[in-house]
Amino acid sequence: IVMIFDECTPYPATEPVARTSMELSLRWAQRSRNAHDELGNDAALFGIVQGGVHHDLRSRSAEGLQQIGFDGYAIGGLAVGEPEHERNAMLDHMHPILPADRPRYLMGVGRPEDLVEGVARGVDMFDCVMPTRNARNGHYFTSFGTVRIRNARYERDMDTIEPGCGCHACTSGYTRSYLRHLDRCNEMLAPMLGTIHNLYYYEKLMADMRAAIAAGTFTAFRESFYTARGMATPAL
Repeated sequence: IVMIFDECTPYPATEPVARTSMELSLRWAQRSRNAHDELGNDAALFGIVQGGVHHDLRSRSAEGLQQIGFDGYAIGGLAVGEPEHERNAMLDHMHPILPADRPRYLMGVGRPEDLVEGVARGVDMFDCVMPTRNARNGHYFTSFGTVRIRNARYERDMDTIEPGCGCHACTSGYTRSYLRHLDRCNEMLAPMLGTIHNLYYYEKLMADMRAAIAAGTFTAFRESFYTARGMATPAL
């Protein structure tokens, strides 16, 4: 996968600023398409929808990108500080106007909850630094929430990060107590094991969602995801 060159506006961006940026990104999209074709590159070229939180600009961006034609469509310019409800509202807006036969990629997102809500709104793929960055800060993702390993409650906790997890860190028997010790001593092994676990968790979460979609049980999966965390299931 290769991405076109685009401009991401900050949040908040006024309509004139977002419009000028979106139009620039569309011009760059055409140039990226032309260069990609001239080079004979066989990688999948993705367009990137921009327009800030302005629905009409997002619609114009999506329409312009589809006129150019791309292998997939990314939704950029989100996860830049906007409230979660605005991001989800934009994904709801984008769902019917992007082609159903092309993959959809939400850029820079995010938390496990963001992945579930994105998939619920038609998103296929994501990228984010959270699995690695959070591991460096002692935050490990699990099906019941986040284990913040620096918390004193884990000082003598002999469980693995998530009992039953199939990642190398958990199957090798590294305990929360030991991981906390490594983290407090600034040992590189702590973020390494945390990263292994977090990436495994994210990959399994996506695999579980694919299986639920194939089985027609995604709604039930989404509800159980939040129940396991002691959270209310957000309205769609």
